[in-house]
Amino acid sequence: MAIVLDKVVKSAPVIQSRISDSGQITLGRGGYDQVLKDAKVLAITLKSGALPAALEQQEERTVGPSVGADAIKKGQMGALAGSLIVFAFMVVYYRSFGVLACLALSLNLVMTFAILSALNATLTLPGVAGLALGLGISVDASVIIFERIKEEMNHGLGLAAAIREGYDRAFSSIFDSNVTSVAVCIVLMYYGTGPVRGFAVTLLTGLVITLFTAVFFTRAILDLVVNRLKLIPSIRW
Repeated sequence: MAIVLDKVVKSAPVIQSRISDSGQITLGRGGYDQVLKDAKVLAITLKSGALPAALEQQEERTVGPSVGADAIKKGQMGALAGSLIVFAFMVVYYRSFGVLACLALSLNLVMTFAILSALNATLTLPGVAGLALGLGISVDASVIIFERIKEEMNHGLGLAAAIREGYDRAFSSIFDSNVTSVAVCIVLMYYGTGPVRGFAVTLLTGLVITLFTAVFFTRAILDLVVNRLKLIPSIRW
């Protein structure tokens, strides 16, 4: 005797004897846990019953892998174009200091890819977005530092003293903004799935590296150039 719901056979027990009032279905395959699981599934199916209306497929679409690959390629081109525009702006507006900022951005990008490769992470379209946003946050940190240095120079400090004061005064703002962004990324990694988590991982990696490249790396280079080599890099027109 077959039990059919929505034209699907849910169970087909063999009748062992005449059923006068009620019957009992015996499940004997597998161990106790498997039998109990099958019994629960069958009970839920029988209680639910058939659907009041038949399902009819109206439309079906298939998205091939070439669509996703094309989207990632366009995202990479967009991130590259945005990075080049940022590089050009920093060099034109901050002169020698802008070149240093571009070196820090390049190092940030290389280290981010290195860490993602070590984690065997796959670069997805949201990951490309997180990478571009991380570069934007990194250049934002450089802008804050350079503007503080210009303010200190306008107050009459020399270049070496302005660099020292500019980095010291800008560090708290950069650190606070990065910590809050890292907290958001951690929440996205914990609660998010799939593309959201990929975006969070990429952005979190870039934020952590920014504290090194935009603050400590650039300061070490400037200390070397100004204090050791006694050169005077330009920061404004």
